Formats: sequence, C-alpha cells, structure tokens
Amino acid sequence: MSFGNVFDKGGDQHDSAEQSTEKLRKNTPGAEGVSKDAGDLEKERDPWLVRQTAHGAFGAMEFLSGLFRNAKEVSAAQRKVSEDPQSVSRTASSSMKACGPPKAEISDKDMPKMDVLSDLIDDRAAYSLVTTGLGSSEGLAVDPARNTAYVADRAGHKLSAVDLATGAQRVIAKDLGDVGDVKVDGKGRAYVTDYAGARLLVVNLSDGSFTVHTGVTGAYGVALAGQDKAYVADYTEGHLTEVDLGGKNTRPAVTDLGGGINCVALDGKGKAYVGNTSGTLQEAALADGKHHVLTELPGANAVRVELDGAGRAYVLAPQQQLGRLYEITLADGGQRVVASGLQSCMGLALDTADGQIYVSNQQGQLWRITKCATEAPGGVGKVLPPPGT
Repeated sequence: MSFGNVFDKGGDQHDSAEQSTEKLRKNTPGAEGVSKDAGDLEKERDPWLVRQTAHGAFGAMEFLSGLFRNAKEVSAAQRKVSEDPQSVSRTASSSMKACGPPKAEISDKDMPKMDVLSDLIDDRAAYSLVTTGLGSSEGLAVDPARNTAYVADRAGHKLSAVDLATGAQRVIAKDLGDVGDVKVDGKGRAYVTDYAGARLLVVNLSDGSFTVHTGVTGAYGVALAGQDKAYVADYTEGHLTEVDLGGKNTRPAVTDLGGGINCVALDGKGKAYVGNTSGTLQEAALADGKHHVLTELPGANAVRVELDGAGRAYVLAPQQQLGRLYEITLADGGQRVVASGLQSCMGLALDTADGQIYVSNQQGQLWRITKCATEAPGGVGKVLPPPGT
C-alpha cells in the first residue's frame, strides 16, 4: 500500500495522528504549554530515568505526525501526475523537496492503528485523584464487582465507601474502634481490625451493622483466604494468627516474625508475605510456619503489601511524607520504586483485572495509579504525582 492509498480518502490517518499528538502534548510532563507543576516535576526526575518518561511516546507521535503530513503531500503529487503527465518534472521536484529520495512502500501491517495509539496515550495519564476528605486512612479494600473502594479511617473510627467512577463517598459504618486494616469478601461483608480493642470485626456492608468476630492480640493487618479463613498480623508479638471465619477458633500460624509486623498478603498457594516497620518483607509457609526474609527496603516502613498474582508484590512505605510504592519480584526479592510523593500512605489495594493500583493516605486522599505505567520497558521506572499533592 502506497502513501497515496493511505490519504486518498481525505487524510483520516493524518488528522488522527495530529489529534493524538495534541492529546499527548496536553498529558505529557515537560511538553510545550504544560503547567508550572508539571515543569517542576520534570526537573525533579532522576536523569537516568528520563528515557522512561512519556517524552519517548511524545517524540514518536511527533515523528508520525510529520511523516503523515509529508506523505499526504506526496500522495497529492502522485494524483497530479496521473491526471497531467506533462507535470511530471514539477511533481518530481516537489516530491523530492517534501520527502527526499524515493522510499519503499508501506504495507498495512506497518501502519500504526490510531485507535490503539489513542488508548496508549490515555494510559499515560497514570495518576488520578479519586477523592479527598476520607480522614486518616490506614486501611483500604476494593470490590471491582461493585466498582467501590472501602476506606478505613483510623482517627474517625469509621469505614467509608467510595464510588470509583465518580468519587462519591458515604460513611457506611461508625464506632469501629482503632481501625487498622480492612478486607472485603465479595459477599457483602468487610473484615476490619481494631488494634486497641485487640479484635477482628465483621461489618455488614448493606446496613453498616457490625459484630465482633473474635479477639486477636495486636490485630493490625489482615488478609482473607477465601471464605473460610483470615490471617491477622499481630503487630505487638510478631505473630501471624489464623482465624476460622466459620467459627471463632484461632491459632498461631507463623511465629517469631519480629515485633512491628504491619501487614500480610496471601498467594493462594500456601505462602504468606509479611511486612514490618523495619522495612523487611518476609515469606512464610503457612503449612509449617517456616519463614525467611525475602528483601529489605532500606530505611523504609513496609506498612502494606499486596500481590498481583503474576509473581510481584507491591509494598507501601509512608515515612518522611515521601510515600513510596515499591514493586518487588517474588522470585528473587528484586525491588524498585514505581511511585513516590504519596505522602503518609497507609492503604493499598489492587484491581488486577482492570490493571489499577489504589492508594489511600492519612491526608484523606484516594489515588488511582494505572499499573501499566509502572511497568518500564527496561525494568526501571518511576511515576510521580504532581508536586504539592
């Protein structure tokens, strides 16, 4: 297929490219005409990470847009040749000026699909603030089926529901005590830890009523193993407690994890991952309680951990108001920072089906991070929110 074939029908591809380029210009930090905040952001980027920014995509789109413009001029010249053979010399001259020496023809498979490029550009809007005013959040859960996030406010002793499409929020349960963490079972129930009260609560999400399921010393982090069991991180004693959700029985599943354990995540294959205030992430076998340190985050507080089901863990570290999100490879403990500037981030949830990461913080904010934007081609990358957020 020649360039003439592409543009004979009015240049739709050319117009789409220009529109996509303009769309990218508006969403790319450092592009002409962006806000001062975005400019400041670019200045703060590490020099060795520049190749991972959206500038690469911006440059590619500028190139494509210019290519389409030049090609359109060539196609017009080709039509003129077919209609007026006497103008061959003039056409050849204009073609050489427009595109230089003759080039090989481009086939259908070589041409970019503008709808795909547009989707990719949309994905570069990697950071979005869903809502604010959620109090001092130290726990977060997402129910994709209801498109709802459940945010635990420790200072306000309450649980709020947030519509992820609109950001609308409402309080669904009050007087929950010293809320540490929350998980939902997809059946209309939320399990909430009360650290000071040393208990695990069950909240009915339809009417906000709740009951005490059982007492658990030092109850802070919690993870659900299907509909049958919960595992609670005992912050005080450094134990992982197994709770029977069908009854009230409890047992120590993993002991001697060290004091200050914050969180727990399960892989569904018999392993638990536990983070603590010293920045270590430990891997533990639930069958025999054996455990070892998988990785250490220097100077960090591993306050929340979630697994993506594809061999990676995501860990929040809130100290010094920096609010970092780490990605950790479970196979070898390799780590990298994929987002920062999240302030006192204490709540983390993944929507793996939709490719979204949600983070809540003690400043009352709920953030959405597009997961694909954290996956740098070279294995190294960083996503930064606007300064001052």
